[in-house]
Amino acid sequence: MCAAILLSLFAAAAPAAGPAPADEYALAQKLDALGLPFNAFFHYAAVLKKGRADPHFIDAAAGAAGAAEELGDETIAPSLFARIYGDGLPGVPAGRLARIHAWLSLLAYRSGRYEEAATFAARVPPESAAFPQAQYLAGLLEQRKDPEKALATFRAVAAMPRAEPGLRELASLAAGRTLYALHRYAEASAAYAALPRFSRHWDEALFEGAYADLRNGDPGGALGKLHSLHSPHLRDEFVPESVNLTAILFQQRCLYPRVRAALEQFHTEYAPMRDQAKEVLRAGPPVEEYWRMLSPSDARLPPAMKQHLLKNERVASMFAYLGRLAREDARIRGTPSLAGTLREELLENVARQEELTAQLGGKFVQGRLADMAHLIDVLEGDTELIAFEATKGEKEMLETRFDPAAQLASQRLARPVMPQTGHEYWPFDGEYWPDEIGYYRYTVKDACPRSKEE
Repeated sequence: MCAAILLSLFAAAAPAAGPAPADEYALAQKLDALGLPFNAFFHYAAVLKKGRADPHFIDAAAGAAGAAEELGDETIAPSLFARIYGDGLPGVPAGRLARIHAWLSLLAYRSGRYEEAATFAARVPPESAAFPQAQYLAGLLEQRKDPEKALATFRAVAAMPRAEPGLRELASLAAGRTLYALHRYAEASAAYAALPRFSRHWDEALFEGAYADLRNGDPGGALGKLHSLHSPHLRDEFVPESVNLTAILFQQRCLYPRVRAALEQFHTEYAPMRDQAKEVLRAGPPVEEYWRMLSPSDARLPPAMKQHLLKNERVASMFAYLGRLAREDARIRGTPSLAGTLREELLENVARQEELTAQLGGKFVQGRLADMAHLIDVLEGDTELIAFEATKGEKEMLETRFDPAAQLASQRLARPVMPQTGHEYWPFDGEYWPDEIGYYRYTVKDACPRSKEE
């Protein structure tokens, strides 16, 4: 997050022109009642910046929290409340205070202040609407010291009916990652499988579930998940690691033609993406341009990279925030009682905030784009090692006059294990059907020479 932009965002909370100080709180209330939470928040913030001596300080804190919650603001509001929190905010209603504590926990977590983040997360009570998010954050913090406790927390969040679907998905992913770190690979695979098919984070669950299957001694399950991930229905996902994992799984069984096919897929699909992203980064456009690159009509970014960025929670939150700002702009223009200097000031505040949010969002996109380009660079180095090992293996087969085709012909493919009910077996014939994706399993032969002991 760009500190300079955040300071600009916070400074903008004091309108350049406006009412006399004595009228600031009254105006904020009026704007709140008119359904203009963004401008109401700015005027509540102006009261708060005067300090606790102001008679409306606590009421303004409660009003600012309500307006920010309505806006879905995860940027300005946490920074504002971090500055004024001090030893607490006694007198703020419990629901609003719980939301403030959730924001402060998130802000501390993003800043690497983990003890402080845990303290604020623990202050969010179960009856609060912010409780599921605070518990998810608590689970992330518990992973560092007590993974078993973190696992219980993630499972509880994933089962909360009032938690947003996206948060439940993230909790299931986090449970899978925690189980994987505990070397409980079969349970990790089951946790990843709990994510709904074609949901927002399903591609991550398929890829990480494939790793869990690999470590659990189930290469057929791993290759089946990767087959789903590479299907036409998921062609827009950014999953370069999955191609390398496919190559590694085939290499472990000395199936070198399949290894080379996977490596060719990597170089055909992902090397051009990396080059296109680096060209954009080298051009050095203004940070807000990176935000505009996420527009459906903008072709400067590769589609898979754009899709990956659009699925990011921070990016989605900023888009939702900008949507609320646009609605506020329309509401101001459509309210006859708002006229003259005040109307122009309110519209200017919204326009300035839209510009600053685009800058903040653009800075975030720029950083993530550089991360994705770097990831492809790293994986490209891995492909060179995989290709070298494949060439070495083929050379050894030639030198020992080993016949891999004869060994493969001597092996029978076993039919995959089937669940007792609710499934039917259909061999894959090259066609992809949506109701089959996610349920593929490979039966894999092994072309590696057997040792003398075998």
